[in-house]
Amino acid sequence: MTNHHDVIGAFVDNEPVGAEELAAALALPDGRDYLIDLLVLRGLVTDGLPEALKPGVTIGRPQPAGARGSKSAFWLPIAAAALVTVGMGAGFIAGRVLDRRAPVVTPPSVFEPSTAPSSAPAPTHIIHMEKGVDWNERSGGN
Repeated sequence: MTNHHDVIGAFVDNEPVGAEELAAALALPDGRDYLIDLLVLRGLVTDGLPEALKPGVTIGRPQPAGARGSKSAFWLPIAAAALVTVGMGAGFIAGRVLDRRAPVVTPPSVFEPSTAPSSAPAPTHIIHMEKGVDWNERSGGN
């Protein structure tokens, strides 16, 4: 890397840089100004920024330690999905095995005639209707 800006940019991006090249790049006033510009752009320098925009300042309720960036928070949904998948697979297999063991029972059909003769039950109340008194028959219409 011969360009001083490339050397400083690689250093800020955590890329491997030779110590001599970095020292030569920072020896120039232009190189130091470029380093400060890159740090300001990446939010690492907070001079002149309002208090609410500085890193480490939380607005609202602070989160407990380990709430952000926790590895267990990454694995929790994966473990839950694996557990659901295993449970569904085991239930499916158990249902298939138990279904084959159960005897097949066919319910009697409603349309098949039964062997015992059936008779209507005895009436409990009789209603008498007379034509012309209880109803009138008319032809046509509804």
